[in-house]
Amino acid sequence: MKYRFTVFIILIGLTIFSSCDKLKQKDRIKEGFIEYSIEYLNDTLDSFMIGLLPKKMVIKFKDNNTLNKIEGFSGIVSFTHIQNYREKKNITLVKVLNKKYKYIEKINESSIFFEELPGIKIEPQNEVKEICGFKAQKAKVSVPDTNINPFYIYYTKDISINNVNSQTPYKSIDGVLMEFQVKFYDLNMKLTATKVQETEISSDFFEVPEGYQAINRKTMVEIIELLKQ
Repeated sequence: MKYRFTVFIILIGLTIFSSCDKLKQKDRIKEGFIEYSIEYLNDTLDSFMIGLLPKKMVIKFKDNNTLNKIEGFSGIVSFTHIQNYREKKNITLVKVLNKKYKYIEKINESSIFFEELPGIKIEPQNEVKEICGFKAQKAKVSVPDTNINPFYIYYTKDISINNVNSQTPYKSIDGVLMEFQVKFYDLNMKLTATKVQETEISSDFFEVPEGYQAINRKTMVEIIELLKQ
């Protein structure tokens, strides 16, 4: 009788833990948007230039598709990156006034926007902090044989987007970045999530919009280089 009671308690315990795992998985956000504030770490930028630069990045996501958008110079210039997960395509869009350009490539190509960090080393730390109501894991980032000082980033697994970091230096991280640093050409940027909202997102956002002129990668890079000067 005592044995049966013990087995009964164990089975209840396993059921509870199993239910918790399912609940956690179910509660992961799979559709919505994230807003990030942008801080510029370059000491050489004057206050006037910083005032014109983008202050926010928005990521929309649904069905593992993502759309990242940054606008600068009061909306005159916008940079958009779309990852169409189902079609395995990366779409880069640049709009300058009434000029619109697009470049489409395979999903595993290197990023046009964010600089790669060869030899990057990412070490998870025993620290978690809350960002926008989500538990974010801390990690130490170092890049050996460079003049880049080690820094820390935070990411969460409570938002479900496959391959979300493929166009950043943090490809090895299985989680959504909540606080991190990237280099956009010569601009060192720190991005911090300020708002996360679960909401319905139209699938149309992840398609190539009309009115954009198709160009090759070299031309797209030249346009971005020209805009950053």
